[in-house]
Amino acid sequence: MKQLVLRNSLYERIYRSLGIVCLIMVIIIIITGDKNEWSFWIQIVAMLLLGLAFLSLNFGTLVNRLTVEKGVLTIRWYTKPMRIILPIHEIDEILADENFVRIVMKNGRIIRLPTGMLEFEEKRAVRKFLKETTGF
Repeated sequence: MKQLVLRNSLYERIYRSLGIVCLIMVIIIIITGDKNEWSFWIQIVAMLLLGLAFLSLNFGTLVNRLTVEKGVLTIRWYTKPMRIILPIHEIDEILADENFVRIVMKNGRIIRLPTGMLEFEEKRAVRKFLKETTGF
């Protein structure tokens, strides 16, 4: 199994700081709120869930991951809500430019991976990984 993992450190810092702010808001609500009202408990639960979502980097969705195992390319990209699973033998070509990596399948389907927000070294690492693992 070969794997490439890319983390966007700027987004990571922003999300973690928002999570800390949400948890500080929970503490402030606990100190200043009225524990006998139902809206108090809804605010606490909502802020805790929001803070945990931010601290966990949106439950791991901000981590870009390309994995190749047993002839199957698995893509977990920050713009895609689900994993994309592609058999390598069905890939027709891989095109790359400054903003996107396009994977063209033999059936005509095109998978676009936005790379405009990545650093130059990360863009090069994505292209190199795909070239090594797929042969294109």
